Amino acid sequence: MLKHLHPFTWLSLGLAVSASALWAGGALEVVPFFLLASHVAALAEFKKYTSWFQFTMILVSAAALGLFLDVRSGHAGLATVPLVLGAGAIVLRQAYMTRFNYVNYLWVEPMLLLISGSFMVAVWRNGPFRIDSHLFPLVTMAAGCFLSASYMQDAVMMRRRTRFGYRVRSGTTAPDFVLSDQEGNSVHLADYRGKHPVLLIFVRGDWCPGCHMMMRTYERYHEKFKARGIHVLGIGPDSVDVNKDMVERIGVGYRLLSDPGQQVAQRFGVIYENPAIESMVDYAEGIPLPASFLVDVSGVVRYVSRPDRVGEFLDPTLIFGVLDRLPEVAAGDSRAA
Repeated sequence: MLKHLHPFTWLSLGLAVSASALWAGGALEVVPFFLLASHVAALAEFKKYTSWFQFTMILVSAAALGLFLDVRSGHAGLATVPLVLGAGAIVLRQAYMTRFNYVNYLWVEPMLLLISGSFMVAVWRNGPFRIDSHLFPLVTMAAGCFLSASYMQDAVMMRRRTRFGYRVRSGTTAPDFVLSDQEGNSVHLADYRGKHPVLLIFVRGDWCPGCHMMMRTYERYHEKFKARGIHVLGIGPDSVDVNKDMVERIGVGYRLLSDPGQQVAQRFGVIYENPAIESMVDYAEGIPLPASFLVDVSGVVRYVSRPDRVGEFLDPTLIFGVLDRLPEVAAGDSRAA
């Protein structure tokens, strides 16, 4: 249960409430420091939980800081708007990963940051220099710029690798494998032949907040897949222990398999190189591409996520047409699914 507590995000909430009390009590000099600390605390767990609670606190703490600065200066919205837009540039792609994925709408964050920056220039021009009004918003802006730049750089590397598609394509036989799930139990893909279709989801690892959001999205549709007899298997490059912690922390009920040498990812052709990311994670073989494959009961791949939309979520409504052409099977037990 402790894995779901979001300690820094709860700290963020506590600091925001404390700032409100101090504001009401007239201790105006310390209020912006509490609000900045609240914002930084929410940002601290950005890659770990990627929950709506966390996203909300990032936005609320930024809006509260902007509101305080506006009330004090008498310029309505001049600080609130850029801080909310900057915070939006931080959370928007992760919160709506199924729509944005990793390579689409890359202009959105720069546009938000550009508008935010123009408002900040107005803030700086319309009042004397103060640390809180001139420097505190730069924390949000810097975080947004860093993430926006990393998204664009990563998208270039992904598109370069996927422009010719994945190695395994629809209509081909899925490469067989044996991997360990988060409990250390062996999972053999061949064991599903003649029994159940399998949805394979390749994830980039616990360091990737977008993968957390995608895994949660599949979890929300898990029952729909299971009702059609489809077993969902995630595959990632982390160890069994890391996968176990991640599954418990982000709350998914399907198996997550450990592919530490990324041999399975290489056989499916869903791996690419990005030196900027590889310098931060210990994956010598490269970075897995977030891709999904639907394998029928005969072991043949029937649907592949689009290479031009890396990280595309295979919505049940999108693939049920494919499933309708597959033989009906029993739903099976929930543990295996």
